[in-house]
Amino acid sequence: MTNFSIIAPYFRVAAFCLTLGFFALTICDISQMLIPRLVGRIIDLLADHSATGRSFLPMLGMIVGLAAIVAILRYAWRHLIYGFSRRLEKDLRRRLQERFLALSVSWHQTNSSGDMMALATNDIESVRLAVGFGLVSLVDAVVLGLSAVAFMLSIDPYLSLWAFIPMPLITVLTGRFGTLIYRRMLDAQDLFGRLTEVVREQLSGLKVIRAMALEPLAQAEVAEVSENYMKKNIRLSLLMGGFFPLMVLLTNLALALTLYIGGKATIFGSISPGDFVAFISYLTLLSWPMMALGLTLGLIQQGMASLGRLGRVLKATEKSVHPQGPAAFKLPEGPFEIQFENVSFSYPGDRGEVLKNISFSLPAGEAIGLAGQTGCGKSTLAALIVALYEPTGGRILIDHRDSTQWPLEDLRGLFGYVPQDGHVFTGTMRNNLAFGCPQASDEALIKAAEAAALPLDPKVFPEGLDTLIGERGLTLSGGQRQRLALARALVLDPPFLILDDTLSAVDAAVEEQILSSLIPLRRGRGTLIISHRMTSLARASRVLSLEDGRLSQEGSFDELISAKGYLARLAELTRLGADGYVARSSSMTKVRK
Repeated sequence: MTNFSIIAPYFRVAAFCLTLGFFALTICDISQMLIPRLVGRIIDLLADHSATGRSFLPMLGMIVGLAAIVAILRYAWRHLIYGFSRRLEKDLRRRLQERFLALSVSWHQTNSSGDMMALATNDIESVRLAVGFGLVSLVDAVVLGLSAVAFMLSIDPYLSLWAFIPMPLITVLTGRFGTLIYRRMLDAQDLFGRLTEVVREQLSGLKVIRAMALEPLAQAEVAEVSENYMKKNIRLSLLMGGFFPLMVLLTNLALALTLYIGGKATIFGSISPGDFVAFISYLTLLSWPMMALGLTLGLIQQGMASLGRLGRVLKATEKSVHPQGPAAFKLPEGPFEIQFENVSFSYPGDRGEVLKNISFSLPAGEAIGLAGQTGCGKSTLAALIVALYEPTGGRILIDHRDSTQWPLEDLRGLFGYVPQDGHVFTGTMRNNLAFGCPQASDEALIKAAEAAALPLDPKVFPEGLDTLIGERGLTLSGGQRQRLALARALVLDPPFLILDDTLSAVDAAVEEQILSSLIPLRRGRGTLIISHRMTSLARASRVLSLEDGRLSQEGSFDELISAKGYLARLAELTRLGADGYVARSSSMTKVRK
């Protein structure tokens, strides 16, 4: 019940509306119970041949009135109770999304996206059903059940005992079947999620599948998952196909006993025909509460289990070194300096350090290059700057202030971070370019795209900014996705831009075109260029070189290619013709123009 605290505030806020809703539900159920009694009296009047307009019509009017009350109250409680469950569902999903965005990268690395999708869909749906349908069915089971039993006992206690014989069995079997049905439904839903994921992956990798002629293998994978999904659903259908006929059998058994015992009592005058009809009506009404009780208990149990799973995310606590709320100091209005002081870092669970006692500074308003072999810690260093991770040793100063003194939102608002993968969102070019700046004008979006060497050529983008680019940029090449991600960052015009091997999928000529417009465009603002390419590093006013997690060299581009070290080795390799470097002199001064 400790997990109930997650949704308890919603019940407190909506207490008045829920009270009205359950009051309406109770009156609605009681009103239903009165109708069979009136029908029984009418039948007795007809059987005695004593029915007159004066005695007959008022009862018909009462039946019509009760039916109208039931209809109005049913609409009211559905709106109040089911509406509450839907609002709860919406807000739980919003809170869950907020937590997903707030939790650290380390947390996401230890929790799969499949689990997060299950939480946002199946688990929240289970909570909604428990709060809405589950509570309504529980009230129905209590009010309808007790009312039906009371009316039946008032008509004939002996006949009631015979009618109640199958009812406990109905409740037990419903609870047992309900649990099995729910489990098999979850299995089918999980497999449906797997099927969806397989199809999604294949659609995303359609070019690779076709290029390598792997269509038969892809079809076989989908066929295997589809076969398992079909079998799961057939098992579910067989179980449900057995459950409902069994319930009908047991309720009809109770009805048969009632007809046999009650029929004889009616013939011998122990019970009137009207009371016998009313009794049968109450018996029919009682069958639903008996079935609902078992289903309700299963729904509430599953809802509490889902609340527990949601609670592990919504109540997840992480030690934050950053203050909450707005900054307590004035934010920089112009270029700012970044300093690393003896910074070390190791990923959670790893014994080795990725970065080891690094110290350097990135001067305000300059373009700085960062070079190093794959796996030396370049991307980790960039992630530390924007506080995706926190240093395990040393400190980082942003504008001469410890990064831990900055609120995360203010700190990250200083940076534009463009990673190598160049993630593209499903939608149009406009949606992607304006993702971080929805109010940007079309002119600003087009200008940023042109600066990233991604002109909206009608042959490539026939609808211009409104061109759909497919899921995750499926219709774009790797280089186009990277340039789109770069243009998205340029729209923000951040004080400091981090390019983490952003142009790795772009050829040397296009890269030179981008840099020749980017460097002048960024003049007076900070830029960190992480790259393996000489043409990119040559644009920087200063270059840092990482080797095995340590800062091995620091200086101008010309100084580093003339000294022994990683950059000199890279220069030697590129002289063989890579990156267009062979077409230039040993000095790259001209490239920096």
